[in-house]
Amino acid sequence: MIKAVIFDYDGTLADRTKATCSAFRIYLQNYVLEEKTDSVYLESLVQDLVLWDEFGSGNKRQMVERFNRKYGYSIDYEHFFNWWIKNLGTYEPLFENTLKTLEYLKTRYKLGIITNGTSIGQNTKIDSTNIRHYFDCIIVSDDFGKAKPEAAIFNEALKQLAVLPQQAVYVGDSYSNDIIGAYNAGITPVWIWCEDGRYNFDGVKRIYRIEDLIEIL
Repeated sequence: MIKAVIFDYDGTLADRTKATCSAFRIYLQNYVLEEKTDSVYLESLVQDLVLWDEFGSGNKRQMVERFNRKYGYSIDYEHFFNWWIKNLGTYEPLFENTLKTLEYLKTRYKLGIITNGTSIGQNTKIDSTNIRHYFDCIIVSDDFGKAKPEAAIFNEALKQLAVLPQQAVYVGDSYSNDIIGAYNAGITPVWIWCEDGRYNFDGVKRIYRIEDLIEIL
């Protein structure tokens, strides 16, 4: 019997891709481009950065260095990274039916979040969307000292929620961090990926939207 549902945050509950598009655009306009830039040229810069960000898994220093080499700018990595950590979360909206889904699940299950990232960055995101009160545990890798896909961070969530691995499901968009991490911890993984063209053949349940979770629990 399932007693707890644990979520990844970025790309699962909230739209990180939309956030990166907005944040990169604003940073370039405010700190890099010295004068008004043609909108198509600006968008080409933004889309390269989004591509090199690799859904958050890309090395940010290498991304900045690659950008500077290609376009001839001189973004200071430390300035960019500090701004990014403090501000990305303010541009990251929840997916359309996240709140409705959390409202439904909260009355039936214990809820948790396990998210990789810095303490400031991830907590800012969660607080910006005002969803902290839905969750019985929230674990940020920077605070815990270990990150997904290590089993220890999943085990800590189980401990805080007071459930066994077979009593929990974990929902995430990253196969290498979320799915394999939950699987190795004995938790039932659910892969959320909204785009067609990528399919799994391992028996792991796949949903396209967060609200689909209600139908499979």
